[in-house]
Amino acid sequence: MSGQKTNVGRRDRIARVLLTPIALGAILWLYTSVPQSSTTLAAMGGLGLFVFIFVTSALTGTCGIYAALGIDTCRQCEAEYAGGDTWG
Repeated sequence: MSGQKTNVGRRDRIARVLLTPIALGAILWLYTSVPQSSTTLAAMGGLGLFVFIFVTSALTGTCGIYAALGIDTCRQCEAEYAGGDTWG
């Protein structure tokens, strides 16, 4: 990590990993079932961006959108599970 503080907690990372295949399935469904138009391609691109953000933030533990909004789910986990669990 290039100096950015970890701000994505473990539960948040798990949720992102679980939502990624759903978004990929939606992209596949749009590609195979819906007639190709500029709206369909825009929806597929938007979902692709969504997948990219979710995967990279789940792998790195940092989210630029969270940083811009001042959200820190990792800090909440550390305060809640300060008894030595592996949260955060």
